[in-house]
Amino acid sequence: MDKVTKKTKDGSATKAEEIPAGRTPANPASHDEKRHPEKSFRLDDVSLSVWMRTYPVRGVLTKFWSITVERSYKDRNGAWRYTRSFDPESLGKVVSLCQQASEYVSAQQAAR
Repeated sequence: MDKVTKKTKDGSATKAEEIPAGRTPANPASHDEKRHPEKSFRLDDVSLSVWMRTYPVRGVLTKFWSITVERSYKDRNGAWRYTRSFDPESLGKVVSLCQQASEYVSAQQAAR
């Protein structure tokens, strides 16, 4: 197994992690790189994004998923804004998008 040494912000090393040969540790995006969702779903003004990250767990890279939901609207100046608050009329859209995301993540997990 390869050993990977993580570094702190000040550049000093922390303890080494063991990663199986042929695998690389998860590298978080640098501050200059913008992460993108693995999959996005939209229903009118409500959108849901599925995010996937890979982390080593007991020396094996493991995938973890998370979900974000937001609603878009135009402010009084006509600029697009985004919020994570939903009015009662949006709740059905949120439920539908969550169902689609659940099916997508389940399919990804089954494909492993």
